[in-house]
Amino acid sequence: MPKNYNLFLKGTVGYWTFNADMVNYVLDKYKDSEVNVLIDSLGGDVSTALSISSLFKIHGNVHCHFVGMNASAATIAAMGAKRITIDADALFLVHKCMALVLEWDYMNADELAAHIAELEKTKKDNETIDGCIAGMYAARCKKSKDQLLELMSKDNWLTPKQALEWGFVDEITNDPDDSKPELTDSVASVMASAGIPLPPIDVKKGSFLERLFKAVMPNPKPAAASDELPTAQSHPQMSKTLTALAALLGTTVAVSDGKLTLTQEQADKLESAVAAHQNTVADLNAKITEKDSKINELNNKIADLVKAPADTTPDVIDTSKEEKPLNGIDVDKVAEALLSIIP
Repeated sequence: MPKNYNLFLKGTVGYWTFNADMVNYVLDKYKDSEVNVLIDSLGGDVSTALSISSLFKIHGNVHCHFVGMNASAATIAAMGAKRITIDADALFLVHKCMALVLEWDYMNADELAAHIAELEKTKKDNETIDGCIAGMYAARCKKSKDQLLELMSKDNWLTPKQALEWGFVDEITNDPDDSKPELTDSVASVMASAGIPLPPIDVKKGSFLERLFKAVMPNPKPAAASDELPTAQSHPQMSKTLTALAALLGTTVAVSDGKLTLTQEQADKLESAVAAHQNTVADLNAKITEKDSKINELNNKIADLVKAPADTTPDVIDTSKEEKPLNGIDVDKVAEALLSIIP
């Protein structure tokens, strides 16, 4: 494996560390030689991934190497590479595309019909994208499109061996310098909120991560090994992720199967936050009342000024016809004297 990569694509696809402009720049710089790319990403924007895949294909001599946990758009981006390898400790996930759906409101029949129509359109758009991606996978894996769509619908993580058997990668490597996948609490939180199934990685008993697993994966079961279709721990679909509440409590909170479970500590924290919010609202209302009072007082003063007549001036002095001499000097006589001495 190359020790010196020309390009490192990490983080979220579509962000500055994994974007098409950066890829295009590097590929153009090494347009006459092989370009070695290291990928370590949980995915992101599908459009960016498709663009990068096309850029790899146009260049014609790109080698992509997967390390860590790679999923979703990150796997799509590599499909245009000439050669794909994966580290022996890495993980690989393909799945159907997802769209964020949040609606929490009262609706009448017409509004429900409009919302259902919008969801149907989103569903059709997702099916179109799924078909496109499944076609790319099928071409790489030399399998049917239907086989890949079935695999994508499973939402299961693949081991390097399974990724090789399916045809996603060409070789498994075992370089000691390659980083092993690590699932931190923050990464697990992001994955859970994005609807990405958590990989079958052991969690230390009593850790925060284990509590997170229990919150988003009730009664988790060990992943079952299969040579045909790989399986991993299941992940229940969340009907609504409560992002504001999650930010307040500092952990992922979501409604699952119509229920929301909080610990006593979380409930106490929520109670304190609500009380503080109510106090803040009361203070702001008091300030608003005070400001309204001052505004009304000023408006009354303005109204009084408008109604009151202006001060009258009893004597009107017309200064245009003033004939008094300036400082006792007769201006007319001075003017005549000046004119008489001018030649």
